[in-house]
Amino acid sequence: MKRREPPLTSSGVRRRARISLEKRLHDIAEDCLLESEPTQTQKVETDSITNDTQSNNDSRLPQIDDHLDFVCTDDIGEVTERQHVSESDSESESEFADEPVSLVESLANWSVQFGVSLVALTALLTLLRLYHPELPKDARTILKTKTEYKIQQKCGGLYHYRGILTAMHNTLNHLIGKIADGFTFRLQINIDGLPLFKSSNLQLWPILGLLLSFPMKEPVVIGLFSGTKKPNAPDEFLRDFTHELKQLQEGFFFRGKKVFIELDSVICDTPARAFVKNTKAHNGYHGCDKCCQPGVYVNNRMTYPRNDFVLRTDSSFSDRVDEEHHHHGPHGFSGLDVGMVSRFPLDYMHLVCLGVTRRLLNIWLRGPLTFRLSSSLVDQISQSLIQMRAYIPAEFARKPRSLRDLDRWKATELRQFLLYTGSVALAPHLDCDVYNNFMLLYTGICILVSPQLCSMFNNYEKMLLTTFVSHFGELYGKDGLVYNVHGLVHLSADAQLHGSLDSISAFPYENYLNTLKKFVRKPEFPLAQIIRRLSEVEDIRTVELPCKALRRQHYVGPVPDGLQATAQYRQLQTEQWSIKVSTGDNVFAIDKDICVIYNIVQSVEGIYVVFKVLTQMDNFYNYPMSSDFLRVFIVSHPTGPFRVAKISQISHKCVLLPYKDRFVVMPFLHSQSYSAEMD
Repeated sequence: MKRREPPLTSSGVRRRARISLEKRLHDIAEDCLLESEPTQTQKVETDSITNDTQSNNDSRLPQIDDHLDFVCTDDIGEVTERQHVSESDSESESEFADEPVSLVESLANWSVQFGVSLVALTALLTLLRLYHPELPKDARTILKTKTEYKIQQKCGGLYHYRGILTAMHNTLNHLIGKIADGFTFRLQINIDGLPLFKSSNLQLWPILGLLLSFPMKEPVVIGLFSGTKKPNAPDEFLRDFTHELKQLQEGFFFRGKKVFIELDSVICDTPARAFVKNTKAHNGYHGCDKCCQPGVYVNNRMTYPRNDFVLRTDSSFSDRVDEEHHHHGPHGFSGLDVGMVSRFPLDYMHLVCLGVTRRLLNIWLRGPLTFRLSSSLVDQISQSLIQMRAYIPAEFARKPRSLRDLDRWKATELRQFLLYTGSVALAPHLDCDVYNNFMLLYTGICILVSPQLCSMFNNYEKMLLTTFVSHFGELYGKDGLVYNVHGLVHLSADAQLHGSLDSISAFPYENYLNTLKKFVRKPEFPLAQIIRRLSEVEDIRTVELPCKALRRQHYVGPVPDGLQATAQYRQLQTEQWSIKVSTGDNVFAIDKDICVIYNIVQSVEGIYVVFKVLTQMDNFYNYPMSSDFLRVFIVSHPTGPFRVAKISQISHKCVLLPYKDRFVVMPFLHSQSYSAEMD
């Protein structure tokens, strides 16, 4: 008779689990070694700024070497230098990228990518060291966590200033070879506050930055402030920033080229903009920062009923012509030659999406009975939105959802509703006057979001939005003409100066604020945590996994006669779009036709798409303009023979949405470089 084994104790179970885990980690480590041999990690660290004399005129310009990591400025003309040894100053980025990735680098990338805590990574290293004794014991060694940084008490909280050049160094290093001597970079910054925890008043106020006209994956952190309240003095809060920017405006040398950095625009929501400009808030009698119209208090709301008041200018602001608009004391950009009106555009994410669009939806769902939609109509509109989910392209951050979830809609969902799904879902259900008023807003914002249309039809767009504001007051009452609604009349001037609304929106910054918030893992020392996480992210060598442009190979066609196919695919990823043969990502404009793609074919001559043309194109609406002006049509199912076109013939992506027994097709308008997930 076989002897029965005694049951395992809890310690025995833990022992077996540990042995099993160690075996799996050993197998993973062996796989990593098979894929890439460990190499010595190359350290590219901080170097110095030198002030070598270039000429008599440039003797005071800071010189920035090609391996600069950061610069720290103290007083005017005084530069704090820190220098480390770089293994190879002449090594190119391409050579650096071709080197094999070591196990240490792989672990660092993995840890940063998935937000692994230092405690967890250290525990993993303890196990891995049983088989790889060359690995360090502490996670901070692998991640090269920064331990020396300056945090000071300032403005009623804690403050850390990284610097413009420190934050922008990697970007400048990448771009310097593509620009001419004397080039001027245009800097855009964002200042906003966000709560760090739901159970405390602790909040974060970062200064974020982007260089315009160049693709940047995400904003960079220039400065950080944390406290239980916002900074108590805007001029003190921004003093380090304005001091450094004033020097950079005069020019500096970077890798042998003299370049400049100018402040292009400051992107803030309305309360933050009033804070840094030290002006009255939006609910004050002189709160509009674009015109001198005094507000009118109606039904417990500050309204701005007129659209033809005298506009503010940079000179009138600096001269404090409207004294009631200003608070006592200097603004945040004192001492800097910055247009305090022209360089502070209205942000359409907060003003239009979170402001006006959400206000309209709240009126229809919870407003006066005259305009409130019945419960059955709300359900019908919600059902239409949900049916559109399968037709939404992959570039959208979120799919449409029910109006019942309006309180949880993000800014991207409100933008999607305004620019795409709203005009289709609302058409059969709203009264004519209400729908036409919405279409004034829809068409005006569509023009401003399009880089091509906003410059060509700026005056026409201004007329559309001004008409919307006037009709809004007549339709919903004068007490509805609050700051956000009134601000629409000023959007065209900002777009005329700065370009399409996507170039001056807070979408990229709001998304990055969420990233910064995730860096804070406990309430103690939030600034120190963010500084350390930023140092880890910036110090690691980014490992790009090979990404195939052509994906999901198949053999089922269709392949028209005469096309010599070497392979067929269901997906093609380009820099602009994701092209697929499935619903949602298969509608594109090819030459002047709107087409549905059925196959992606690779041949000796290049990559082709096989498509059919959408016919029976009719106008979707005729107010306030014919819909073909914006390339919006009602179409039927594609018909006719299969056709072939090269990828280069595709002009833009389209959005195809179901409407009754047909479809509405419209161009993909907004930029997808960034998408915000914040409320």
